[in-house]
Amino acid sequence: MTEETYDFADLPLQGDGANPQKPSGDYPSIDAVINKPIWCTGFTEDVDTENGKRTLIRFKWDLGEAETAFWTSSKKLLAIVKHPNIRFPFHTIIKVVLIREMAGFEFRSAKEAISQDDIDAYNLYLMKKRSYMKQRR
Repeated sequence: MTEETYDFADLPLQGDGANPQKPSGDYPSIDAVINKPIWCTGFTEDVDTENGKRTLIRFKWDLGEAETAFWTSSKKLLAIVKHPNIRFPFHTIIKVVLIREMAGFEFRSAKEAISQDDIDAYNLYLMKKRSYMKQRR
């Protein structure tokens, strides 16, 4: 029996909620996940960290692989995974969205191609992040 899966573009945002488990092991940065197709499998919210309460979004690179996760405080990503009618797992790509001088993240369909604009937005996000981290030192 195969597990039913979904593409983010096809979600009517109906279904059951997430299973609040945490995968073991080290988690990649969200930077390692951007512009790459993943299977979002659930989330765990309000986890105490050094940076305050954060949300852990669980995912698999491929459905047959082990589950891992990344930390996020992104309001756009959290609004989707916390939606009461979301279904897991769903196939998606996280892309950087630039609004004025700020960078944010969005779930997009895994069927979407990665455009040069997506790559440029990601590179600008990394540049802004490095600049911000330098200022904090």
